[in-house]
Amino acid sequence: MFAWQTPLTTAWQDSLTSSTRMHVVGIDRLVLTGATGFIGGTVLVTLMNAGLIERLVCLVRAANAAEALVRLRASAVRCGLPHTRSQRLTEANVIVGDLGDDFTEADLARLAGASHVINCAAMTSFSTNPQVLAINVRDTLRFASHFIDRQTFKRFLHVSTAMACGTQCSTVVRESAFGFSETNHLVPYTRSKRDVERLLRLYYPTLPLVVVRPSIVVGHTVLGTLPSASIFWVFRVVHGARRFSAKAMTRLDVVSVDDCARALALLAVKPTLAFDTYHVSAGSEAPTIGQIIGAMDEATGISGKRYSICAPRDFRNIARDVVGRRSSGAARLIEHALGLYAGFANLDYQFDNHRLREEIGFEPLPFIDYVSECVRTSRGIGIVEQMRWDFK
Repeated sequence: MFAWQTPLTTAWQDSLTSSTRMHVVGIDRLVLTGATGFIGGTVLVTLMNAGLIERLVCLVRAANAAEALVRLRASAVRCGLPHTRSQRLTEANVIVGDLGDDFTEADLARLAGASHVINCAAMTSFSTNPQVLAINVRDTLRFASHFIDRQTFKRFLHVSTAMACGTQCSTVVRESAFGFSETNHLVPYTRSKRDVERLLRLYYPTLPLVVVRPSIVVGHTVLGTLPSASIFWVFRVVHGARRFSAKAMTRLDVVSVDDCARALALLAVKPTLAFDTYHVSAGSEAPTIGQIIGAMDEATGISGKRYSICAPRDFRNIARDVVGRRSSGAARLIEHALGLYAGFANLDYQFDNHRLREEIGFEPLPFIDYVSECVRTSRGIGIVEQMRWDFK
């Protein structure tokens, strides 16, 4: 069954524990993509803890199967699996390749034997890199085509992003499929995720598709930032500066990677689902910026001046305070990143998660309850070093 290392609400824990054994019985082979990434690696550990290693196949980019296995084991260990248990992974658990590759006949046969897919693979860059569109749309569609009209295939769970909704929604964003109207986006990444959702439904209407949209995924409730420091460095900057362009009462919809992975795993293996679109989010329980800063004050033992709103033009000075005036390149990168994240924060979105709560009893640990672990695991690590998780 799933192994839990953190205190969970009774409903969430009971939902996971009681349903696991029954659900895994109906899985012939589960294909996981993106298993060397932050979310995908944590899903990998979750599935292994569920006893699915014999039925698990991961698509891994590598020169050969041996290299793919090394990468897969390293990802599992980084995401919390003991090293000794990671050695249970073998070359039987890997298919070498990318989403858009031409697979060998042997690997095509292995894909054809899949009953379930969890597609975590994506290019998550906030840059204008043309590969964002190529990988997240074209290659994803090509990969999904391998599972069309197969009688034994039961579910293609596609991991999207809550911000695929764009910038023109009401404050509460509902869990529903997107229409075909044009929307504005802050970065190409979120547009690509919206586009591929629509195209998967348009091109492959018979695909048993379930779209899951995580909100802001930050840290691990036990491991803190060890699996990935993605985005947490932004909170460190804002906490140190005591200013940002969003109000103190602005809510930030943050979930931990392990709560996200548990939800993805259950939605993938549950025999029947009431809907085909879900948010993995904090929803109405999302903390405010003020609450997050207060929790970080408590975790660090350091409190500064009162938080205040600043103008985007002040981001340059904030960045220089972080890295010093000599590191102009890093300062420009921080300034640019703060501008992007400010754009998301100022939307003040709350991603409704009623469907997920009713479907699997989802009760995520609030960010302010595990931010201390993120702080603890960030001690002695520079902000610029942590930024590398987002700007590789």
